[in-house]
Amino acid sequence: MGAAAVLRVARAGPLRGRRAISLKSLFTPAPREDAAAAGGRQRQQQQQQQKQKQAVGPTDLFHPLSRSPIKEMREKGLLIQQHGCCATCADESAGQGTRAPAFECPDCGYPTHCSEQHWARDRARHAELCGHLREANEDEHDLRSGRTLREFEFPSAQLAEVVVNFSSWDTFLYTRSFMNVTSTRAMRHVSKVLTYPVTMGAVLHQYSPFTLKAGLTGEGLKSMTALRTTIKEHELARSEKELVMQQMPLRVFVLGARAEAMLPPHLYLQLAYLLPSSPIHVYFVGPECIPTAEGTRSTIVVSSRLALKYHKSYFHDAIWNFAPFDPFTDIFFLFSPGIGHPRARAGWQPTIDKLLETKCAVFATGFHERDMECDVDALTEDFGDRMDWLLHPRQNPFASQKRDFGIRNLREWAISNWGIYGIRGKRYEVQSK
Repeated sequence: MGAAAVLRVARAGPLRGRRAISLKSLFTPAPREDAAAAGGRQRQQQQQQQKQKQAVGPTDLFHPLSRSPIKEMREKGLLIQQHGCCATCADESAGQGTRAPAFECPDCGYPTHCSEQHWARDRARHAELCGHLREANEDEHDLRSGRTLREFEFPSAQLAEVVVNFSSWDTFLYTRSFMNVTSTRAMRHVSKVLTYPVTMGAVLHQYSPFTLKAGLTGEGLKSMTALRTTIKEHELARSEKELVMQQMPLRVFVLGARAEAMLPPHLYLQLAYLLPSSPIHVYFVGPECIPTAEGTRSTIVVSSRLALKYHKSYFHDAIWNFAPFDPFTDIFFLFSPGIGHPRARAGWQPTIDKLLETKCAVFATGFHERDMECDVDALTEDFGDRMDWLLHPRQNPFASQKRDFGIRNLREWAISNWGIYGIRGKRYEVQSK
């Protein structure tokens, strides 16, 4: 059919109102306005789909656990009712004959008491934690809301000309360019997972907040100087290929590893970014560091300078897998170990005994002041004559900002890495009179 025939057909009655198909129309691109409109419609559809996926909105985060639109939160409420106890019953019966917390506090949404009468009777004391429980309620709903969690989009390597400030979470996140942490709730989410790698980095970094004026002792300065000398050698070795092949990696041991071993491996890149020139091997050692029953050890290479190694065993049993130890390259961390707990104290003693023999720096944390004091008292009683203090017990500026509550007793709360202290096996040096 020729072009003239096409035009005649286009004018005919039966085809009136339709777009004529011609050779010119086949090769004419669509107008730009149509493409832009299509893009806009696609974005609107994506936003609508995102809203449909969200179980709760940003202004609708508070829900009593039993009536939560999120299944996991309803199941959590059932666990508390099954394994928890009424706070008023516990007070009045000295822990004997307590009833299940079937009544949910209307202010925090948690099942806290066996009845409304007991809740009203305990209202003054419950008010001390009610606000924190409501905050935890909203935070848990926000994490499971289905929204895109922009605050977990972390920055990569630090620019060489930008200095990291370790004064507090605020200054650290600002100088590390965490641009999406724009609210206190986002701060709680981020600090909960980053408290482990950032606490490690804060101890090791040359601009550490732990100084002679902030808890560090003379012996602590000696131990940290040894480790930072190695880190400085790593920086100098980057310009010499022969030195790169000879440098020893920095070995960071996390003993009794639990939650810190379950974090996504890429989170520990934040530790590598703080020490960009150092090859780092992080060893997670403990019976709970690998969740599977059949696995006993594994290695994950996160980057060319960071490797995570998992050993499912007690440190004092597996020590020969890691020996020999060097105070210039090795450091130990015990995150909220519970050394002073009556059920754990005897189990920790063989590990502490071997730790002190290494003469390497050991840093430990506690859930709160009472937990840390309990651990410190146990260490002083059992090993006081064999250890030196590197860092006196103090609050950790990089503790989690999120408060966690126990299932069995909502009055029991914990903050990951609330406090920190450091010890080392005593060094006996020859001294002249």
